[in-house]
Amino acid sequence: MTQWQELQNIDAALQNQVIQLYDDQKFPLDLRRILCNWIEDQNWELVALDESQARDVFNKLLHQVEVWYSHLAQQNNLLGGPNYLELGNNVKALFESNPVNMALIISRCLSEERRIITSARMNLQVSDHNAAMKSQTLLDNYIIELKRNIQMADLDIKSIGEQLWKHDFCLKEWQDEDEEDKHRQSARSSDSNQTGKHTSVLLYYSDVCHLIGNTVNLAELVVSTVVDEELKSWKLRQQQACIGAPLDTSLHKLQTWFMAAAKYLNLQLQQLRKLQELDQQSPPNDFLCSLRIQCEETTQCLFTKLLKNALVVEKQPVSSAQRPLILKTGVRFAVSTRFLVNLSSFNWMPKVTLIFDNFRKFNFTTKGVSKLLDAEETGLVAQFERLALAEEKYKSNRQNASPLAVTEELHFITCVMELELTGMKFDIEISTLPLVVISSTNQSHGAWASILWSAMVVDHQPKNLLFLTPPPVTWQQLSEVLSWQFQAMSERGLDDLQLAMLRDKFVDDHDSLVTWNKFYKCDGTWVWIEGILDLIKKHLLPIWRDGHIMGFISRESAIVLLQDKPTGTFLLRFSESIKEGAITFSWVDRSKGAAHVHAVEPYKKELAISSLADILRNYHLQDTSSKSVNPLLYLYPDIPKDHAFQHYYSKPVEKANGYLPRNPGHWSVNPTPPPSPEENKYTSMDHMDISTSTMEELFPGLSDMGGPLDQVASPFNNDLQADGGWTDQYDLS
Repeated sequence: MTQWQELQNIDAALQNQVIQLYDDQKFPLDLRRILCNWIEDQNWELVALDESQARDVFNKLLHQVEVWYSHLAQQNNLLGGPNYLELGNNVKALFESNPVNMALIISRCLSEERRIITSARMNLQVSDHNAAMKSQTLLDNYIIELKRNIQMADLDIKSIGEQLWKHDFCLKEWQDEDEEDKHRQSARSSDSNQTGKHTSVLLYYSDVCHLIGNTVNLAELVVSTVVDEELKSWKLRQQQACIGAPLDTSLHKLQTWFMAAAKYLNLQLQQLRKLQELDQQSPPNDFLCSLRIQCEETTQCLFTKLLKNALVVEKQPVSSAQRPLILKTGVRFAVSTRFLVNLSSFNWMPKVTLIFDNFRKFNFTTKGVSKLLDAEETGLVAQFERLALAEEKYKSNRQNASPLAVTEELHFITCVMELELTGMKFDIEISTLPLVVISSTNQSHGAWASILWSAMVVDHQPKNLLFLTPPPVTWQQLSEVLSWQFQAMSERGLDDLQLAMLRDKFVDDHDSLVTWNKFYKCDGTWVWIEGILDLIKKHLLPIWRDGHIMGFISRESAIVLLQDKPTGTFLLRFSESIKEGAITFSWVDRSKGAAHVHAVEPYKKELAISSLADILRNYHLQDTSSKSVNPLLYLYPDIPKDHAFQHYYSKPVEKANGYLPRNPGHWSVNPTPPPSPEENKYTSMDHMDISTSTMEELFPGLSDMGGPLDQVASPFNNDLQADGGWTDQYDLS
């Protein structure tokens, strides 16, 4: 989604701020709208630093306006937009004499747009959070009110029982009176007794039935909120947490709601049964009897719905050797279920049985696929910790052959449970999230790609055949998921600049949609990202976490960023050409006056021997006169190298057995003569002039490696390019 498209989705108040912004800056808003993509593609901060470049971009902008005018003229649709000729003339009058000012204005406007967008995002997050908190508070209040109604109904039912007892007691006393008195008063007392009894009981019965009716409506609201909203929200958070999202998946709050709702629904069923018993002593009218039956049926349905959704997969299938939801045949994995309701009225401890789907025939290799739920303080839990899968082999043609690749087959483990409660029997089941079964660790990259994709298209059905026609996802969805991968691995997600570079690799159209083929199947961009994740995890974690690696930036963008920086400014970026993941650094040099940006051949295997920080500290350029210099002085934008990396440098090793420790060398043939010590105030011991004879004396046999000493590259570089150098040179003059 472009910045302008995102502005169109914010609320009206913030959109008015954008309108006012362009009015204040005297730049046509219509021009911003029609040239939104072209304007956002320019680096206006850099353009504003160079008048000739600003002039060139100004002329290109006018050309873009002319192109729009010509396009509409060919379609005979000049009335379909603003007056482009007048628009171009106004811009020309405003900025032709000072195109730098136009670049500065656009730069400020784009920056302010980003601030407005950030404000809109924060407002949305706060609004979502407040809405969630409000919903939870409302649910808590509903449950409190539900409890109060149940207690009031209890009192009314007791009152009915008391009234019936009083009338029965009085009737018994009248029967013990003198037969003659009873004979005289029998007709009158019997009629008045029955009439008084019926009227009094009917009054209480009517009150309690209407109270229970209101309670049923409230219970329906509670169950709907708990099951259809809160439980669904928890399941989504759990799925996102499985793929790296930093979300809370605690079940404490959800279980509290389930327990409370189940408790009060169960009490209400007991109250309704008690009323049914009282009916036999003093039958109410047909309307109240029908109301009681209707309340009982509705309460029973709500109780059933609550219990059937109370079984959850607390911990999704996970193997210690794999990511969540990726299972390898023959490797043990664990899964845990929880029943969110634990009532004392359960007749026995329920049992949970695991069933693997038959999409492709797999069997559990262990017998422990059924377990009783263990009673804990937090609920009823069944933990399966030593499960494993084996594929059933067929000698003839496989009856269950799949048209999908193994890594695209999505499977499920279904947890089945039977429950009996107060004469009711419930068949309950819940399935795990989609999972992938592999037979080799080489399939892990593809399996995780499938897990990520299935999590982004949660509403697609049927899940098993998702990848027969995999639906696309939006860049907004994918960018969030990609950032989660880095956040989960290093506690540092991806910023907007890094995501912008990745967007160019995934998105080809203006709809910002990403296809499965683009993500993994054909282009394999995900494999490249996986290689970088693995590289960071093994070798770069502290430096990446602390933000010293720019990482996802193209070679061309690195040149633009460095060309105006002081000599020796460098940045770290991931190689785009090595799909397994590698890192390189680019630096700027002005030893010949013009700016040249060099990039060293990427590092990967070398990082297993020497840390990146030590490589940066020890890296040197060497020219034909045997002069040696470390060209890396400032980490972009202006941080002294040692200040940024000294925390990661290896500590010097003390000499042992009379030998001095050896450090691996990192150097390249200098593509341009380095600055002389007199001209460079940053000269250090790294710049000492070491002659060929001295090198031979210090390192006998070094010349046998091939070629003159001043042309010998690092021992880590076994595959020098055809031009014989480690660095690429870009002349920016």
